[in-house]
Amino acid sequence: MSELKINYSQFSPEYLLNILRIKYHLPINSKCIFYKQGLNDIYKIITPNENYFLRISLCGVHKTCEIEEEINLILFLRSCGLPVVEPIALVDNSYVWQVGAPEGMRQAVMFRGICQNPTGEADVRMKNLGEIIAKMHISVRAFDIKSTRPNIDFNMLVQEPISLLAQFLMHRPDDIDFLNKTAIKLWRTVECILTDTDEIIGFCHGDIQPSNFFFRGENPVIFDFDCMGKGYFVYDLGVLLSNLTFLDNEIYQTPIWNSVIKGYCEVRPLKNGEKDAVYIFAALHMLRVMVFHAKLREQNQGAFYYMTEPYLSTFFGAYKRLVYLAYNKSNLDMENN
Repeated sequence: MSELKINYSQFSPEYLLNILRIKYHLPINSKCIFYKQGLNDIYKIITPNENYFLRISLCGVHKTCEIEEEINLILFLRSCGLPVVEPIALVDNSYVWQVGAPEGMRQAVMFRGICQNPTGEADVRMKNLGEIIAKMHISVRAFDIKSTRPNIDFNMLVQEPISLLAQFLMHRPDDIDFLNKTAIKLWRTVECILTDTDEIIGFCHGDIQPSNFFFRGENPVIFDFDCMGKGYFVYDLGVLLSNLTFLDNEIYQTPIWNSVIKGYCEVRPLKNGEKDAVYIFAALHMLRVMVFHAKLREQNQGAFYYMTEPYLSTFFGAYKRLVYLAYNKSNLDMENN
């Protein structure tokens, strides 16, 4: 009889709560509920005084040292006074621990809950968000640690998507042709307009999107650094633009987006080529998102929707729109570039 293979399992909240009471000295009357599924399993921990969120990584996605690097970066940013999520230490003062699952060991980290309570004008809030993103990029230049995570580079944003997505686009030959025709050209354009210098490259958050920042009044708090990596700083702006287009296809020409760029540039002025690269990274990020979803499908998470016809029409359609936007904003010729 062959050995049973488990792709994904989900811990019961009651089981986890018994562990958490010991590891974090939680009050006896604390509660644990399953909150959200995605690249991680998220559990909400409710105590009499405040709430926390426990993040359990999927098996095999990250090494423990990579999670520790993430926590170190967050702690460094907090020491710089930046409004980012607070990781909660275990009773032994460490932050990352492992829990055994049928599919293998999975890393766990707990974070203090953040309340969403926006006030004031949206333009002001988004300008403040742009400022915080820029301050993060400036601060991480002093973050002296060798990265163990994959770089946000040609392999991640172009080669892997072309290789992995082809199997899901076999019945859509025009889309395969469009992917092969545009992805490499977009990256080559980035290489032409940007230089590899420490001023424009460093640790990026990697997933700046509305579900990863909350507002306390007019001030943002940023969390979920799980997709962090070393890359061009303006990739973070491209990620934000990419995600905001799901709310409004024309967001790039609205006061909301202009406020983000204004806030960013007041702290860290964009250098030659960076403004154009934002639009290119917005398109390439959509490919990275589809790769994430394709991998989740393989683990039976979201198999009912990821890579289906409605999904491909939505996400690959978004990639196409962003490609045309990138070429339009960069004044480049899709056919000859």
